[in-house]
Amino acid sequence: MIDIPGGVHVLYYFICKRKLWFYANKITMEHESELVEIGKYIELFYKEDRNIRERFLIDRISPDILESSKDCVLVYEIKKSSKARDAAEWQLKYYLWYLKRKKGLNVRGKLVIPETSEIYNVELSKDDERILKAVVNEIRRIINQDKPPPVIKKRYCNVCAYKMLCI
Repeated sequence: MIDIPGGVHVLYYFICKRKLWFYANKITMEHESELVEIGKYIELFYKEDRNIRERFLIDRISPDILESSKDCVLVYEIKKSSKARDAAEWQLKYYLWYLKRKKGLNVRGKLVIPETSEIYNVELSKDDERILKAVVNEIRRIINQDKPPPVIKKRYCNVCAYKMLCI
């Protein structure tokens, strides 16, 4: 059982609960996805352009970039596109919630889509914290099921690395 979900678990929870189950149960397909590779290169180039070399792993979470300022820690999440922007924002909010709750940090977030030069400021509200607590419990429940949740067709199924497991 996963005690602390990673950011990808939260991202997949909001994208597709079936994908979440596969990923959490060590059935990974991302290594075969060209889109995942492109996303990794976009993140790498964005970081290199800003001379950022560190990779952060705090317990089970791995924000793309952490920057410290006088009054807070800025947490960045870099995405290939804004197609799953809501899910990406929840992933970032999860990082903010985790760092605030477990590490006592004053945090703010930035969701970055380099391809279109979009940057979204992301903040954590009390409602978000309440929702995330429920989401973490639901993630635990889903990944501990004996079989994956049923297929629910969504707009990104055609480009999903897991689509062969849902036919």
